[in-house]
Amino acid sequence: MRRLIPFALLFPLLAGCGNRNLILTVDILSFLNPSSKVVSYNIPVPAPSDTVEVFSDSLNLLQGVSDVTRAVAASMDIAASFDNTSGAATGSFLIYIASADSSSPFTTTPIANVPFTLLAGQVTNVSTHVDASASLAEALTHDKAQVGLRVIFNGTAFPIQGTETLTQLTATVIMKKDL
Repeated sequence: MRRLIPFALLFPLLAGCGNRNLILTVDILSFLNPSSKVVSYNIPVPAPSDTVEVFSDSLNLLQGVSDVTRAVAASMDIAASFDNTSGAATGSFLIYIASADSSSPFTTTPIANVPFTLLAGQVTNVSTHVDASASLAEALTHDKAQVGLRVIFNGTAFPIQGTETLTQLTATVIMKKDL
């Protein structure tokens, strides 16, 4: 028993000598206005491509985090559901994240571009995981960030009508102590 006591006392010291990472899971969806999560779409006439800007919003994030940490990496999990009532299309579901000083999130490169195929009378679920994005990490470690969602439809049968629901927008940010 006495041999275990020095190891038991040393263990808390070793546990404190890690990489000093701060890992935050940010449910971005919970920061959004509820009306931004669901949008109806209606493309009545044949068009080679039609873009629907679902929303563009400014988010107030954790204040003071960037004062004591620096972003190392970030990843994101994204999911949406399309309840397509009529028509058919292929397309892309695009998520944009930008720092608050950007004029619009749509002026940046999308964080994710998720392809989809819609058929009449079917629900289509799409999802993706974005690995280690430095631009995402940088945008999410400030007090504010901008987020935008754009859907591009390439119609094959018209009218294309339905509802798109954003079901997940979760970021994991890894930061290092910067003191």
